[in-house]
Amino acid sequence: MVEPRFERNLGVIGPDVMQRLARTHVLVAGVGGAGGQCAVDLVRLGLGCLTLADFDTYERHNMNRQVGCFESTLGQSKVEVVGRMCLDIHPSLRLRRVMEGVTAANVETVLDGGEGLPPVDYVVEVIDIAGGSAKQALHRACRARGIPAMTGLMLGFGAALHVFQPDAPLYEELYILPDGRVDLPAIIPHLGSYLLQDAMESCYAGRGHAPTCVVGATTAAGMMVSELMRGVMLGARAMVSWPEYLYVDLFDHRYVRAAAGRTSVPARQPA
Repeated sequence: MVEPRFERNLGVIGPDVMQRLARTHVLVAGVGGAGGQCAVDLVRLGLGCLTLADFDTYERHNMNRQVGCFESTLGQSKVEVVGRMCLDIHPSLRLRRVMEGVTAANVETVLDGGEGLPPVDYVVEVIDIAGGSAKQALHRACRARGIPAMTGLMLGFGAALHVFQPDAPLYEELYILPDGRVDLPAIIPHLGSYLLQDAMESCYAGRGHAPTCVVGATTAAGMMVSELMRGVMLGARAMVSWPEYLYVDLFDHRYVRAAAGRTSVPARQPA
């Protein structure tokens, strides 16, 4: 029997998938714009086991895109705030909070589960682009354990989605520059027509933030949640995975499915 709080999901997903989702454990590493929204969305779908990992607190510049950022939550832990939101939606959620975020020192313990949770089944990696070493450690550990890991990068009114299966190349081989920065032009291979060139040049050079807004955050979250649901419903290999990626820009009305070194795959039309 499906709880009344989730019964309107029926018809989109069936009762058997609801039961499977209730047993699924997702780690959301980084609960800012895309990650915080992703966590809340997964809980509204009926996810049963969730680990939130982030060391950061809310600041006023987070207000334009982060689901837990309000005047009343400034200075508070993002993990604590998003965790409260998730429990307010789903009080019986099995929730773990990792207040120090994912690090090279704790990544194995985090993926093990613990605190009443089973080992992690899927990883949503949306660690800030400044956290290159943490990204590398998490992707390496996922690869060794056979855990699919995904990342959704928001930019402007759009986002890019990458899913890494255990047989994908190492993250640092693909997207980390020699100086330790994330190679943004490689991992976000398309730009909205409206983005300001000066802002993008500063971002690429590591001098400024990636220009984004709430639409980019919710787009990235929606893409990650939808692809994760494909994994739960159809199996991990049904997810669009490296070398393929997805890119969506809602302002430019653009949808791209492509692979490194290949031409774009046209969007599938509804049956």
